[in-house]
Amino acid sequence: MSSSLPPVTSLIPHRGRYLLLDHLISLEGDTIQAQGHFEIDDVEGHFPGQPVVPGVLLLEGMAQTMLCLHLSHPETDPGTPYLTGFEKVRFRAPVLPPATVTYKVTLQEMRFGLVRASGTVFCDGKRVCNAKLSGVIMPPDGSAPTGTGGQSA
Repeated sequence: MSSSLPPVTSLIPHRGRYLLLDHLISLEGDTIQAQGHFEIDDVEGHFPGQPVVPGVLLLEGMAQTMLCLHLSHPETDPGTPYLTGFEKVRFRAPVLPPATVTYKVTLQEMRFGLVRASGTVFCDGKRVCNAKLSGVIMPPDGSAPTGTGGQSA
């Protein structure tokens, strides 16, 4: 972990059990990597006797990583970020706790308050999930996003 990278909690509003990222690993251009760790207690009940990290938690971790990337970008519009969707989601292997996962997200496009990115989750060096993500930054006044951010890709 680079000491020049900001703490995750300085970038995103998530706290407590909803904060799935432990720290940022790298931030280079339009690509970011972050790490999160899951213990058996984190997934209690999914599934008893054979715990598996729910896929929705892997997707949420990917979304939080995208948010860190977007909010670190110099052309970020002010406002409240919201996830708007996932496309082409593929789960390639189960994540069995205790496990540390690495989220890698690359910004594909950012304009008019809309953000599109591609993401991958790795565990033990193997790709376990990938997806396309989209989000929106709602202006502070609650109006429709119009954004001034430039296009990136």
